Amino acid sequence: MRVKESVSVLIEALQDREDRTELGGYPLRRNAARSLGKLGKSEEISRAIPALVEALTCEDFYVREAAAQSIEEIASSSEANWQNAQAAIAPLTQLLQAPDAVSNLVQPYEAILEALGRLKADSSRILVESFLKHSVPRIKFAAARAMYGITQEAKYAEKLIEGLASPDINLRRTVLTDLGEIGYLPASEAIARCQTENSFKLFALKRILDANLANSASFAQQDSLTRELKNQSLKQVMVYMDELL
Repeated sequence: MRVKESVSVLIEALQDREDRTELGGYPLRRNAARSLGKLGKSEEISRAIPALVEALTCEDFYVREAAAQSIEEIASSSEANWQNAQAAIAPLTQLLQAPDAVSNLVQPYEAILEALGRLKADSSRILVESFLKHSVPRIKFAAARAMYGITQEAKYAEKLIEGLASPDINLRRTVLTDLGEIGYLPASEAIARCQTENSFKLFALKRILDANLANSASFAQQDSLTRELKNQSLKQVMVYMDELL
């Protein structure tokens, strides 16, 4: 099935009212929302953004979570799709404004924060920053990842690196993924030395390598010393990856 037809079918499935669980959830909507984020770089996928924004209002927590995750995936797929996904900033931000948001779990905060970070939602900066004080560690780290996406300030990425020393292995895995997603090159050594499975470390290092190689245009504009230092850092990332294989 072509992307255009797939998008149309999945948008229709996001409106489904028949497939419901005993607790009132919408399994078909959840799966449709997740699937829309997997359809690649085609500009056709931008047609799904209004439907995914509407899905953010669904009473099913997991539909809202899947919608936020797919908005982030669509925004990361191409520059054009990132521009189109800017329409989701205000609805996503509204979900962060629930009473006592920094101390409860009434919304899928991780997915929302990560989407806002991907969208570089500067208008949401103050609200996102407040989640650095959330009582749940993984949400605090999601806020740090989002703040780095919005500001590109190293202090937020350094908060993630601190999470690699957590006694909770699941939290360490989450932070490895976060560092890979933001492409934070100075984290490479800490990732390579993190006490967790090599597969997680390799995945994070590969994402960092890919992200920095993808920025070749801005790299070419840097002075020769900066380029040489970055080249050395990228080579070291490959050394770490070889050691982990």
